[in-house]
Amino acid sequence: METAGGGGITENRDMEMDVDDMDSLFEGMVLFTPSQLVEDHELEQKQDLDHPKLELKPEPEPEPKPDSLNSKQQHQGIQEPLDENLFSDLVLQTPLDQPELQPEAKHEPEPGPPSATAFARQTSSTFRKKKKATGFRIGYGRDHQINNIDADGHGTGTGSGIGYGTDDRTDDNLNSHNVNDHVPPSPSLHTSATTSTTVSLVSESDSELHQGQAQQQQQQQQQQQSVDDAESRFEQIKARIFDKLNHARELAVSVSEARKDSIRRRRKAADDLHLATIRHGELEKQLEDACEAEDFEAADRINESLAAADKDKQSLLTALRDAEAQCNAIDSKMLEVLNCQIAVEEECATLLHGFSEDAMSNADSVFKKSEAQSSEERDKWLSSTEALELNKIELQIEAHLVDNARAAFNTSLDSLIEDDKREKEFLCNQKDILTDELQKLIALVKEKEKEIAENDSKMKQVDQRIADTISGFQEMQSSIDSKYESLQSHLSQMETDSETLSKKKEEIDKLLAEEKYRGIKLKELAEISVGEAKMYQEVVGLRKSLLSSVLKSMEDKVRLAKTEEKLSKDVQILQLEASTARASLQELSSTKSSIQQNIASLKQRVYFIDKMVPELEAEKKVAAASRNFKEAARLAAEAKSLSTEKESVQIEMDKAVLDLGKLEEEIKRTVDKLQEIEGLILSKEKELAMARFQRLLLIAGAAKAERSAAIELGDEEEANLLLAEADAANSEAKELQPKYNLKEEEFEDLPKHFISLELVTCLGRTKLADLAAMSGA
Repeated sequence: METAGGGGITENRDMEMDVDDMDSLFEGMVLFTPSQLVEDHELEQKQDLDHPKLELKPEPEPEPKPDSLNSKQQHQGIQEPLDENLFSDLVLQTPLDQPELQPEAKHEPEPGPPSATAFARQTSSTFRKKKKATGFRIGYGRDHQINNIDADGHGTGTGSGIGYGTDDRTDDNLNSHNVNDHVPPSPSLHTSATTSTTVSLVSESDSELHQGQAQQQQQQQQQQQSVDDAESRFEQIKARIFDKLNHARELAVSVSEARKDSIRRRRKAADDLHLATIRHGELEKQLEDACEAEDFEAADRINESLAAADKDKQSLLTALRDAEAQCNAIDSKMLEVLNCQIAVEEECATLLHGFSEDAMSNADSVFKKSEAQSSEERDKWLSSTEALELNKIELQIEAHLVDNARAAFNTSLDSLIEDDKREKEFLCNQKDILTDELQKLIALVKEKEKEIAENDSKMKQVDQRIADTISGFQEMQSSIDSKYESLQSHLSQMETDSETLSKKKEEIDKLLAEEKYRGIKLKELAEISVGEAKMYQEVVGLRKSLLSSVLKSMEDKVRLAKTEEKLSKDVQILQLEASTARASLQELSSTKSSIQQNIASLKQRVYFIDKMVPELEAEKKVAAASRNFKEAARLAAEAKSLSTEKESVQIEMDKAVLDLGKLEEEIKRTVDKLQEIEGLILSKEKELAMARFQRLLLIAGAAKAERSAAIELGDEEEANLLLAEADAANSEAKELQPKYNLKEEEFEDLPKHFISLELVTCLGRTKLADLAAMSGA
């Protein structure tokens, strides 16, 4: 037998006889040499493959040469005959960093007896043929070591060559039972590249797993912090909204209290003015009665009381107007509070809309991040799972090969000792036969005892060979068992890693579910915020719609009050002008009467002079005739004086007549002016009554609406005051209707439904909607 290419193929004459039967074992296999391993590994490093592949590469089978025992013993001293033992030199050829350990051969020749039985020769020959028929040869790599160092420092390879080399040493002396059997060398099953790669991947997977878990926890904490921040921000916004609305409500409550006081003062002022008006009317009636009775002294006293009552009435009217102005100011303040509340609600809606947009943006960001993170984690998990599955498959293949090798080893071991067992059984049977023959042949006891001793010696030798053979294979069996257990432990580790990856997948799914939950929660917050914002917008719209009606009513009432005040001032001015005209007319009448009296007296004087002058002329003539010249001179002088006086009186009378004509014209103008003023007064009073009537209707309607609001809010006192105010306004309006022929149908601009400003301020969305539906706003 000879070696070739660093890996020898043990052959003998028996193998040459059965070579045709063994050729089928090498069909489809690639023959290789140890030098080709290095070249193949260099090519594999250039290809940069990701995973090791298992390749079974048998070396080229050398041509058989004439074997000789000396040439076999001279081959480096490490080739031992193992009688075609399948596992004589089992080497797992992998590109590991460590050099492979070469098995050390053990030569334990055992001298045999000078001769062997035919049965032993027959069983030995049959055993060799059986081993040659069932031999499993995949490549040969007994005398070659490979050191592969990767560029990254990790053992990688594209394939794992498993070489089985058998070096059979046969004894040509078949006639002798003693065969130089040697204990097989202890092979070294090196750890495959797959195992080392698996361990590396497992460690890297563990480190990446811990890093990924830390990053996931950090990202989860950050995202949870973002959700908590969003929730806290939403709570802050709600608290801010609550504070602002609460402040607006407190302002509304304080203004409502002030409004109650102003209504109370206005009601008191209106009642006082009503009493003063009644008293003023009674005094006017008493004055008319006194004038009709010509009780001028009583009329003068009543006139003084009437003037005082008129002053009181004017002061009470001023107080009522001040109270109404204060009520209007408080209504304006209430309106400002309502506008402030509407502005606050609009700001709340704006804040909630802004938060909703931010929350939706954050939710989208969380979804995108979670999707990206889960996608990245899934990719990592898939790559780890694929690598783990690939390594698991490789380990399973390697474990299967080792398991097959162990099974083949056990089978070969049983085959190795099978002939010895048969020989032992044959010797035992022979011993029994000899013992029987000993008992039967007493005469041949000594001879048989000698044969028995020889047989016992042979039995001991066979037992020793069996023990040596078994002990020689114990190390190999323990090595195979240890490698098998190591592979099983790696497979268990693979299962553990698979469970870890499954847990990792569950954590990824859990993380994705949590992220989706956070995103959903943010979206829920956004939807809640949008809902509340819409609610505030709807409330603002309802308040503005109702407020427009209230504002129109208030503006109409203020406008009518201003119109009433203006018309009242105009009426007062006209009444003052009428009084002035009346006084002027009275003065003119008095002057006319005086002039007329003066003219009458002057006429009487002229008449007297005209009567006296002729008489004096006659007396003068009588005195002159009687030659009483002194008397005649006196009478002439008196007559002349009367004539002169007559001329002056005539001039004065003519002037008085002229003045009387002018005075009559002035009186006529004054009367015309007075009539005009009285007509204007009547017109202004009607306009004033119309404005007053409209304002009273507005006051009554608003008072009824406020009374309904007070009843709804549970304020009975304010409800009673407002009821009294509404009744007073309705009563005064009814008094004005027949006096000035006023009808409610004539005033189409007046609102049909009145809304309480306090209800608009205090009510919520549902009741505001009901109120708007009832009012048709």
